[in-house]
Amino acid sequence: MKLLLCFLAAAIAALASNVGDTYEQVIAEKGSPKSRIEAGSMRVLNYPDVVIKLRDDIVISIKPAPPPQASAPPGPTPVPPQAEQVAVWKRKLDEAVATVVAVINRPVPSVPRPPQLRIMGGLFHDGATRPDFNTVDVRATQEGMFDAEPYITWQGSPDLMWVGKDTEFNSMTKYFYVDRSVPKRKLTEAEMLEVNRLYRIIGQCEQQLAGLGYAGRVP
Repeated sequence: MKLLLCFLAAAIAALASNVGDTYEQVIAEKGSPKSRIEAGSMRVLNYPDVVIKLRDDIVISIKPAPPPQASAPPGPTPVPPQAEQVAVWKRKLDEAVATVVAVINRPVPSVPRPPQLRIMGGLFHDGATRPDFNTVDVRATQEGMFDAEPYITWQGSPDLMWVGKDTEFNSMTKYFYVDRSVPKRKLTEAEMLEVNRLYRIIGQCEQQLAGLGYAGRVP
């Protein structure tokens, strides 16, 4: 106990002001407090290192200032529910589009074209019709325009040739053609049904995103 009392006495002595000092002495020694409380004849002066209480402008107690409380680290910023919904539908949309692009653009096997061999050629015109993803059936728009040709060539790749019946043109998948310098592989019935299914997902995602006020890019 004696050791504790000695420690407290040393701590108070280190605080510069003393019990019995006047208000003017405290201000002269420590300057203006960071805050104060006044009630009648009582004053409480709050300094960074000490709290001084006065009555009738005479110091009656000196206490070390309480240690500052550590502020809790900021928590994660909450994500608004609408933003979460937008992210879910946008991710679903992007996945469906990526699968459609992969199916439609699977390469057609090609072989080198002998320079002396003259065969029918094809090309893709600029532009593409944006499908109505909610209703279109890509089976109805598939065209095998080169089915009767043993081999064809293509504008942009004159050194190669492809088996004609392995290729197709489809106005309702052209929107997703990536490389137009080569013909597109003829989709199977199962692949076209899969594209139809993915188109419906794209249409649904677009409707949901529009309802949520999403203004970003969609296919």
